[in-house]
Amino acid sequence: MCGINGVFHYRDGGLADPALVERQALIQRHRGPDDSGLWCEGPVGLGHRRLSIVDLSPGGHQPMANEDGSLRVVFNGELYNWPEMKGTLAARGHRFRGSSDTEALLHLYEEHGDDFVRHLRGMFAFGLWDGARRRLVLGRDRVGKKPLYWHDDGRRIVFASELKALLLDPSVPREVDERAIADFLTFQYVPAPGTIWKGVHKLPAGHLLTCDARGVEVRRYWSLPVVPEEDRGADHYRERLRALLTDAVRIRLMSDVPLGAFLSGGVDSSAVVALMSRIVREPVKTFSIGFEEEEWSELDHARAVAQHLGTDHHELIVRPRALDLLPRLVWHLDEPFADASMIPTSYVAEMARRNVTVALSGDGGDEAFAGYTTYPWAREYARLDRLPRALRRAAGWPARLMHPEHPLGRRLRRTSLDVVDRHLEVMAHFPPWDLRRVLGPDLARRLRGHDPFAAARDRHAHDAATLGAVPALLALDTATYMIDDVLVKVDRTSMMHSLEVRCPLLDHEVLELVATIPFHYKLRGDVSKWILRECVRDLLPPAILARGKQGFGMPLERWLGDDFGRLAREVLLDPRCAGRGWLDAREVGRVLESRERRPDAHARQVWTLLCLELWAQTYVDRAGDGVAAPLEPAWTSRSTAAA
Repeated sequence: MCGINGVFHYRDGGLADPALVERQALIQRHRGPDDSGLWCEGPVGLGHRRLSIVDLSPGGHQPMANEDGSLRVVFNGELYNWPEMKGTLAARGHRFRGSSDTEALLHLYEEHGDDFVRHLRGMFAFGLWDGARRRLVLGRDRVGKKPLYWHDDGRRIVFASELKALLLDPSVPREVDERAIADFLTFQYVPAPGTIWKGVHKLPAGHLLTCDARGVEVRRYWSLPVVPEEDRGADHYRERLRALLTDAVRIRLMSDVPLGAFLSGGVDSSAVVALMSRIVREPVKTFSIGFEEEEWSELDHARAVAQHLGTDHHELIVRPRALDLLPRLVWHLDEPFADASMIPTSYVAEMARRNVTVALSGDGGDEAFAGYTTYPWAREYARLDRLPRALRRAAGWPARLMHPEHPLGRRLRRTSLDVVDRHLEVMAHFPPWDLRRVLGPDLARRLRGHDPFAAARDRHAHDAATLGAVPALLALDTATYMIDDVLVKVDRTSMMHSLEVRCPLLDHEVLELVATIPFHYKLRGDVSKWILRECVRDLLPPAILARGKQGFGMPLERWLGDDFGRLAREVLLDPRCAGRGWLDAREVGRVLESRERRPDAHARQVWTLLCLELWAQTYVDRAGDGVAAPLEPAWTSRSTAAA
């Protein structure tokens, strides 16, 4: 796993600045502590930080060139099918100097041009300079496991694995995109392809960017299928899924460094570990964390799986220092981000890194196999859609006379909504009516025409035409929440500890199969992930297969306790926060008071506002110092240190 960055002056005749490219690579050193590389020639510069996983020799050094030096590439990720590709390419006359997947990527480009990306199976982001054609090619893997940011000012393009590297370039704008503030408050993340900064973009998953003298072009090369197969029976899908999952796990065991797996005790991670245990000879190293709050801890379940499979199991009871960890997380995440499970994810990554350099995980199972509790809930509510729309809307009118948090008012309001709007409202930290209230008055006026739900609503409508309204929610969550929240969280928290995480359930061949399986094999009655459970039924204890969804969350209010309320008031009532004009000070005060009255109901909103302001203090207020290090906390946490 690595950090990459680069620049290309495609119109202005400028020259790449080696010192700047090197500084941008250096700020990403946590992504690649083992090696660094720099190549600049004329208008082009490429920087690289390397976490050595495969081919630990200097033969894996980057930026890497082909034989005649006409191509140069910086690559972040793993290509799991490169041994097969190497044999095919060698048979066609390509010569290999080492055993690096990066070298295979160069030869694939020589062989297939831009279509080479369709031959890649793995997780990746890359920047490739084609000197003969004077063009830069950027690419990101199909489901966005590896990040890539870019900015084009009409004369030059810059790119990097992390936003903080781009911010070191004085030409990159530092104007906050106000629409992104509204989107963040709604979803707890900034959706792609936008970022928190105007003019700076995420390259979307499954897309390729090319840049030459004509400018920049971004195009999609892959999308998840949305047409289900004609039902071929449970046995057919179970057998195909088992074969593909086994292969997806097998190819992800390629490593020249120690390797293990996260194990939560849920179906997804347990399935991955079970398949690993059938492939490798020695016991799999597994890593689990638990909490003192038993209702949040899954350690007993993880331990049962580990004992059943005979793994080399490692556990940690987390007594969190959440407020001390928060400044580092804010810095590493680059953008406002409020998924509180980033805290336990960071802890388990830190623990695993003490023993291994690579860990397999079960990420992606909930979106692919209908694992979230929101899906059966959506299915039940969808029965109301058989009623005439006018009648449903009329039922929603009384809700306007009630407080938005009143249980009856909430039910009546959701009755009047369509399937996708109900789903988005449940996912939202600040749904539309709350968002309008909490935004500063001037900002609310400027954003009057902006609807954070609009893009998701359009995407859902497209997929629902073939899948149906409720099944299309899985495709929506895969394209939005999974990529922009779950995978961002896993990438940043693992990379802050220089740990590579691999996700077999997100293998694109697995996803393509699962997308075509009829929905009733995923959510069967009240059983979520039914086909996945059936696929590994012979490998896991019955009690694990019978478990419902628990989720990798955290007891936010209990963990942060009095420190949370104190910090929230200090930060959100600070004159700097009010002075930004992003939030309505009176409404912020109301949210703080509501949390004190009903902590479980309002902690999430306070947390979201807190994460926004701490991000602003780190990246807006400190823009002049190059954001070279995390913000030192201005508070003293009374939390107990981690065990």
